[in-house]
Amino acid sequence: MSLFLGALLCGCAPKEATPYFQMRGVVLAWDDLTHPETLDWMKIMKETGMNTISVCGHRYDDEEYARMKQHWIDEGFDFEYEEHAMSYLLPRSLFATHPEYFRMDANGERKADGNGCPSCKEGLEVMMSNVETFAKGHMPSNHRYYTWLFDGGDICHCEKCKDLSASDQGLIFENHIIKALKAFDPEAKLAHLAYYSTTPAPTKIKPEKGIFLEFAPFYRSWTEPLSKRDAIRPGLPFGWNHGDYLDMLKANLEWFGAEDSQVLEYWMDVSLVSDWKKPQKQLTFHKDVFEDDLKTYASLGIKNITCYGVWIDEYYTKTFGFPDFIYDYGRGLRDFVKE
Repeated sequence: MSLFLGALLCGCAPKEATPYFQMRGVVLAWDDLTHPETLDWMKIMKETGMNTISVCGHRYDDEEYARMKQHWIDEGFDFEYEEHAMSYLLPRSLFATHPEYFRMDANGERKADGNGCPSCKEGLEVMMSNVETFAKGHMPSNHRYYTWLFDGGDICHCEKCKDLSASDQGLIFENHIIKALKAFDPEAKLAHLAYYSTTPAPTKIKPEKGIFLEFAPFYRSWTEPLSKRDAIRPGLPFGWNHGDYLDMLKANLEWFGAEDSQVLEYWMDVSLVSDWKKPQKQLTFHKDVFEDDLKTYASLGIKNITCYGVWIDEYYTKTFGFPDFIYDYGRGLRDFVKE
């Protein structure tokens, strides 16, 4: 007798297998969600088993946004906010009176751009004092917070900071932020974004409890899988090939642990392939690369994956047709079986 027939005879239906990837997410812009007649993301996510949405690029204090957020939560989705937050936590308006809060460049000058000085105790206290207001305006439904450093910003080169890498400096900020978060949300977890100059693993600063790795391989190639170690996107900063990325990912996982770690990918990022300019260019989704990448990430113990899917709007669908790759992505995550 088959298991299925036995289950029917005993009056119980067989349970569906739990997907290997626990977080199966997408990062969208506000405008991507407000035109379901063009692309009904909620319908697609339900059909493909995606379970987590992050929305960026919009004010979070108006009623329309609050209604949208609650609707997604009521429909069973986790709702998050992934943001470059340093300019909110350490307002640049403070530079005029407290330049010591801000980073020093390689020439010995304090700069209001980029990030703060992680060795300035008073600056860290000011940053921490702003965490609760910022976080409550960006409250996730799953206690996972994202307060990324300034996008592409340089680090501090002052005497106290000069021997700390970008990753170590970032972790100092994050270790303070997670303490401020836990003061009002004891279950809070905070992402350490391994991206741009913070992609290499820290070597000196240890993460506080609740810090998890978010690995974003921004300068990789998406025409070749990560498993092809010699693949590279030429002409970009750092000159990392896929082998470098894999080595950095493994080092980060050793530093942070794999249990809560997640990957932030760009397989569906129309804004990236369009160089963040409209009208958009057509995205080519390499399904074979995506599927191979899932094997690679799973082999390293990663169970949480999200991906940018922004700028798939009316212009895009009218010009290039319906983006079937969204179904390939969602079903690929849902149906993945680790070998």
